[in-house]
Amino acid sequence: MEGWRLPIILLCLLCCEVSVAVYKQWIPSTNFEDVSNWDKNRTPSETDIVMFDSNKMVSVYVGSSHVLTGAYLPLDGEFILASGSGFAAFDGASDPSSDLGHNIHFLSADRYSWYDPILWHTDLEYSDHLFSVDAELIPCRQDDVVFPPETSFRVDLGAGGRTINLHSISILGQKFNTNQELAAYLTSSTGKLQFHGAGSLRLAPDPCEDPSGCECGNDEVESWICASLLQTSGGRCPKPACQGALKPVGQCCKICGAILFLNYNQAFDLQQYKQRLFQTFLDPPQASGVRMAISKVHRAPTLRGSRHTGHGKRQAESTTQIQLVLTDDGTELEAGRAAIDVAQAILTDIAEQGAAFGVLRGDVEYSGSKGSTAELTGASLTSGLVTGLAIALVLGLMVLLGGLLLLHRTGRVRLWPLPIPTLWQRSEPASDQGNQSFDNPIFGDPAPPSVLDPDPAVKVVFEDASSPTIPTRTSGTYFTNPLFETDI
Repeated sequence: MEGWRLPIILLCLLCCEVSVAVYKQWIPSTNFEDVSNWDKNRTPSETDIVMFDSNKMVSVYVGSSHVLTGAYLPLDGEFILASGSGFAAFDGASDPSSDLGHNIHFLSADRYSWYDPILWHTDLEYSDHLFSVDAELIPCRQDDVVFPPETSFRVDLGAGGRTINLHSISILGQKFNTNQELAAYLTSSTGKLQFHGAGSLRLAPDPCEDPSGCECGNDEVESWICASLLQTSGGRCPKPACQGALKPVGQCCKICGAILFLNYNQAFDLQQYKQRLFQTFLDPPQASGVRMAISKVHRAPTLRGSRHTGHGKRQAESTTQIQLVLTDDGTELEAGRAAIDVAQAILTDIAEQGAAFGVLRGDVEYSGSKGSTAELTGASLTSGLVTGLAIALVLGLMVLLGGLLLLHRTGRVRLWPLPIPTLWQRSEPASDQGNQSFDNPIFGDPAPPSVLDPDPAVKVVFEDASSPTIPTRTSGTYFTNPLFETDI
């Protein structure tokens, strides 16, 4: 019965390993053999005098043996010697003609900050097509941090006394999973040399168990991250190649391309949807050069993301959404165009297949000369069709009425006049509605002299009502009485 336990235990460990968060590894070191730690960009030789700043604290890993002319060591520091490593003094006997006494300085290790994104490395799956926004390049609260074994380092945890939350941390091959173990190490002489600053480290052993992903948690230190990232350029971002560039959540500088914000439900699985996006939209050859960052973000309230209260006032509410950032390697006028094409294809797919993956709605922003926004849901195709039919119907009626008016003016079509009541007709009492007669100024009251004595050129003919005939005229203006057109 004992033979089946080991495979099951290994399987459980494997499953646990798959479920943990991303590993982020610290890059710089204070190793003696690292040429970037020396002002001459090389390791010391036998003719050199090694100079360490006496006032600087440092931990240095030595991986091999070195012969030196001399050395000035720090007052507070340590050397971690690997097996077979060490130092020896050079007396110049083997090469009397050699030029001795060159000073080579060990650079200050205090220049390395925890919040500098370029000092961290993340192994991303599909790294040719995926990337991380700047705020997620440094460890998130659900990440596992690794300081490689057989190396030394010194890292500034920042000012302000901020606590950095992690899932786990490995230092010199030793993995810490509890705060008690980590606190004991940080108070040791080696721990004090490796970590400095007012910040502190704290472990949260529970991993992210939400299928829709977890927020990184670096929003409040984004300004520190951007300051470290842009320190070599004086805090200025490079000018984007496109107009109307976009600034994603967690990104220090603007990009050319598109940003999608997805609303989701409980059926949404971040890893599953990431696989679909890669296989369907990023892997095809037409998407060559397009890269995507996907993560859960806390989006700031916008006009479209606000709501009205019962008192009629607009109340902004922040939302948690899935952010997709799409950019490409296009230059000049082509910058961002390939990414926009992929974003439009993803937006159409959301309307058709989004419900199957738990995606409720997608909002997209495009870079461009003026910038543009759009949104699409699963019901947008149906509502769009109805709207299109309504617009087509209105346009059709306008064309029909315009054609009839044109034919009427050319005399090809005769339109029956429609009686339009005037204001005085609408104000008549209801008792007079049965009387359909009207006063004839010719046959009624005595006519004015202008009528009794018409112009000599006009001949007015009075006909008997019992035998109506069509009046005639020689010239001038006349009218026809409709009551005398037919028998009454």
